[in-house]
Amino acid sequence: METFSNDNLEFGDTRTDFIEMLSHQFVSMTGCGVYVYLNPLAINSLYNQYLSESMPIRTFARQCVKDLL
Repeated sequence: METFSNDNLEFGDTRTDFIEMLSHQFVSMTGCGVYVYLNPLAINSLYNQYLSESMPIRTFARQCVKDLL
């Protein structure tokens, strides 16, 4: 049986929050969700880029949508 540490749970929560915010920003600005524009690998790449930045998820997600459109 595999166990998960709190670090893994927090990491998963952050990733989930990121994807939800990114999707929300795409819906708000385009009427379509993030997966219409990006595949899962591209979203993962954006998430890794977000981790290296020092800005809130909402700000980063909004900037991503503007840059991609």
